Amino acid sequence: MINTIQRNQLKTFYYTPVHCPFCGTRVMGADPVDETLITACIHTLFIAHDMAFEYRSERFDRNLCLNGLSEMEVEERWLRETDGIDGLTNQVTLADAIKVAAYAPAPSAYGSYYGFAPIE
Repeated sequence: MINTIQRNQLKTFYYTPVHCPFCGTRVMGADPVDETLITACIHTLFIAHDMAFEYRSERFDRNLCLNGLSEMEVEERWLRETDGIDGLTNQVTLADAIKVAAYAPAPSAYGSYYGFAPIE
């Protein structure tokens, strides 16, 4: 049986900075001057929001057979075949992979998604 990514949701404290569960690196907002800067560690599979990916690792692309696809083709896939980026990232099958999904409260319905996996 293939295991899919483990999922943890942040709803109340959705704005809490996200850190890699394997090495502790803060992946969003790591720069105090610019909170929008992304810092991906070696365990980071993806960083995404409902509208786009901010970061995709080679391991993530290989796992979901996205390597070689253009950004537009990847976007078409998550729009057509899954329930958006959230649904696409739920399909990761790397061992012990962990996803943090953070949702801003209504009326926003805005989601951010962070995926991590140990190095084999």
